[in-house]
Amino acid sequence: MGTKILKDIQSDIKLLITAITDFEEDEEGFQICERFVVSNIKHHQYLSVNSHAVKQSINNITTKLSVYAKFKEAKKFQELIDFFLNSFDFEHHPQYDLQWSLLALIFDLSSEIDKVDLNNLKSYQGDFHSVTIANEKDAIEEIDWADYLKEGEEDFFCDFKDDESSDEWSDDTEKVSDLSCVPVETTLTTVDGITSEESINVKHKSDILMQSLIEEFESRKWLMSNVQNTWWDKSVIYKYPVCSKYPDAHFCQIWHETVHKDFTDIVLLNEYQACKEILWIFHVQTEMTIFERESEFTFRIRPNVSVPSLTTVAFQNMLSPLCEYLSMIQDIELFDKELLNDDTTCLEYKKPPFIYEAYNAAIKEKLFNFRLEIINVEKNITKQASSQTLLSLLASLEKPLKKIKILHEIHKISVTDWKLSSNWNCASKLLSNLLLQITNSHCQEKTYLCVNLYLSTIPVYLNIIDTWLGDGRLEDWRDEFIIERISDEEVAKSKDQCIKFLARPLDDICLEDNVMQLLINKVQHIGHSIDLLVSLNRIMEMWNEKIIVEEKRMSLKDEFYTLLLSEICKYTTQVNEPIDNSPSEVDGISPISECDEDLEKNIMQQLSAVNNPFLMKAFKDYLPLDLYEQDVVDSRKCVSTNYDNKYRNKLFNRLQEVAEHTLPLKKILEKILSEILDLRYSSASKLVKNIMMLEYKLESHLKLMRSVYMMEAGHIMNKFYQILFHEIETNQMWNNSYFLSCILEEILSQQWPDSSSHWSIIVQDVNNTHQVLQAVDNITLCYATGWPINIVLNDDILTKYNEIFRFQLKLKWALWTLNNLKFIDLEGLKSLHPKNNIEHFQIRRLESLRFWLLHAIGSIHAYLSGQVLQSLGFMFDQSLTQADSLDGVISVHREYLDKVHKHCLLTEEFEDLMTTVNNLIEMCIHIRDHWDYKKLLRTVTELSLMESSYIKYHTYLALTLHNTVQYKDADYLVGLSSAFNCSMPSM
Repeated sequence: MGTKILKDIQSDIKLLITAITDFEEDEEGFQICERFVVSNIKHHQYLSVNSHAVKQSINNITTKLSVYAKFKEAKKFQELIDFFLNSFDFEHHPQYDLQWSLLALIFDLSSEIDKVDLNNLKSYQGDFHSVTIANEKDAIEEIDWADYLKEGEEDFFCDFKDDESSDEWSDDTEKVSDLSCVPVETTLTTVDGITSEESINVKHKSDILMQSLIEEFESRKWLMSNVQNTWWDKSVIYKYPVCSKYPDAHFCQIWHETVHKDFTDIVLLNEYQACKEILWIFHVQTEMTIFERESEFTFRIRPNVSVPSLTTVAFQNMLSPLCEYLSMIQDIELFDKELLNDDTTCLEYKKPPFIYEAYNAAIKEKLFNFRLEIINVEKNITKQASSQTLLSLLASLEKPLKKIKILHEIHKISVTDWKLSSNWNCASKLLSNLLLQITNSHCQEKTYLCVNLYLSTIPVYLNIIDTWLGDGRLEDWRDEFIIERISDEEVAKSKDQCIKFLARPLDDICLEDNVMQLLINKVQHIGHSIDLLVSLNRIMEMWNEKIIVEEKRMSLKDEFYTLLLSEICKYTTQVNEPIDNSPSEVDGISPISECDEDLEKNIMQQLSAVNNPFLMKAFKDYLPLDLYEQDVVDSRKCVSTNYDNKYRNKLFNRLQEVAEHTLPLKKILEKILSEILDLRYSSASKLVKNIMMLEYKLESHLKLMRSVYMMEAGHIMNKFYQILFHEIETNQMWNNSYFLSCILEEILSQQWPDSSSHWSIIVQDVNNTHQVLQAVDNITLCYATGWPINIVLNDDILTKYNEIFRFQLKLKWALWTLNNLKFIDLEGLKSLHPKNNIEHFQIRRLESLRFWLLHAIGSIHAYLSGQVLQSLGFMFDQSLTQADSLDGVISVHREYLDKVHKHCLLTEEFEDLMTTVNNLIEMCIHIRDHWDYKKLLRTVTELSLMESSYIKYHTYLALTLHNTVQYKDADYLVGLSSAFNCSMPSM
């Protein structure tokens, strides 16, 4: 068996079960046996059969037959064993010890020899199994089984009519059989003087078996004469006898005898029989007198069947459209079989998503309702209260079959192959497709059906959300939710270690679904807050603030149904009715009459007086909610199943009332889900914000970021960058990260002694350069913050802070360099170096270039320090105060940093402007290099080049800033644009 493929093994298993048990494949017992056998085969750990043990068993049986003086049987048994072992080349078979395995199987399935009446053994007869009989006296005669089975019949079927005392017996004694009528075998078989009681037991068992066979035969005989429809008998050509004088009633016979000259093969049914079969096949899709299988999933009308008033062609054309609906029903039921098939032996087996199981339950409910309608139609036909014909039957089936067609269309669009696709892709596409069909459908029945299916499936997602956001556990056992939790290993490898939940890649139809996007965005943000509360062990504080401890928290699903019901009630044309929460109205049970109220109150009082929690649990579906909530066994659970489903059932009834209107269900669902999530979990975000602000001092950390990176604490940072510039230009060992970190820590400890140790400077890949501009590009200012502050101050945020910090360092260095240029270094001592007019003119040109650069770089620095950092920082403080959640704080902070980054011209759209500003800053190096009286006369050409370059840079900045303000709505650059346009230099 180990060499066969899995499919062959499965087919062999089915054949074996059918041969042993006579079960059909669609029976429950067959499926139980199949699962048992597959499990044993798949998980067995048995070794090969012990051939020595089998040989020993054969010898023991031969010896036992000899002990019982059955020498011929023992000899024949040994001959059969030898013939079997030599009948096939077992040695070259791929299965090892196959012959011994088969013999062991036969021994296990056979009866034990010591429980068999050896006196009744008869010799085999035939060409192959013949046994040589030495004497005719030893031959065993053939048993006349007919007489043998009738033996003792008079004892079993006693006649009690003449018994005069029969009237004296009670009803109970009539049910007791007369033991005197039962034959008892009293003969004992003895071997070596020992009495054997086993023969009595065997005889008694054979009598019981014989009695059961007689009862089975009588039962089958009764079924054939009372239940079985005679026109189903395929051995005869059934023809319904028509007793009518009208020729139209014999039209089928007249037509076929006239046209085809042959009427012998035509099966004639009356219309009642045809109607019954049409109704039956909608319950069980199998071959009948009218219908036959064309393929595995398609049916057709038999060509030789009709009713007396129609030809076979007309009958076939009339009923052929029904075959399409049979295929639809089979297609839907096939989905149910595949979904519930737990064949774990298949290599590609995986469990379907729970949302598919909920959808399947809703689909099966629709099929059940359809079959209830078929049963009602059949009742009307059976009653024959009015004349029911094929035409009237097809007319009455038109509406139910239309529902089946709509249901099948929805099913084909909504369901994908869940065995090949991921579970989350299947689940999300199911919800999005249902919602899309609700929005785009022009058929009211289809819209109502899609809403029904949607409201039956979305609770799976709502339950996952409720468990996650309520208890902090993302329990997605089938990987069907749209958000997944990243493993700890992946979180450790990722850059942003604060992000633990990510939206799964979805189909395009899901990306266009507003409800799905709402769930992704809101639930993901709330989930981060809940996860943080769980990590801080503070999640219970959220519910303590939200509800009172004594109140029971309503599940998210029930709250969704409640709000949706109240929202739909606004669209009804009837007067607003109070919503009755009693399950009797929802479940279709009529209200209890006044005469029964006393009885009900009495029952409730007795149940309350008993004070038995298990009895209360048993009657939970029949008790009022207030009484059942006192149950001490299950007090934490929500209401019963009937009470859980009341809002959904009430919703469906109310949707039917407003079916004539077109409701904006997509907008309603989006609005309700948004309101529920905001109302239920807004306290979580507020609680997280309060914890972060009050306990972890998040606001102080953000202010410290601005003070250091944005250099808002100018008196502190001024010392730092002056020392930094001096060390870079003078000290050859400046590129030591530890050395620079110590300088920074010493300076910051004057203002922030508690957090100064968190700061450090990292210098990356810098050669021994003394150019500050090159060094600044490789300096990174780090702030070591711990969890949970790093949720806000993550690596991306600190990267943007460093870009702004480096840009400010360059501006500070340019101004520091220009301000440190002394006029005495350029002009020299007048007594020692008398100047002519040319020298004086060159000195004034260099001084004018310095003033131009001071004006340009100073304007940019003033714009950055005043308009950008101060004004945006003030706006950020206001927004931070108004933020009501941690997500709001993160959003406000990220928005503030993005604005600063953009206003500092560090984005891609200002790349050309930033290049020009860097060229202006680099000109400071050339100005400082030429700021010497001795070098001045040798740099006349370079001085002219610097002047022309500055004018070009200045003009470009003025024009670009002006165009940016005019055409890109960059109002924040108005001041900087004015500074460059109002002071245009010229040669």
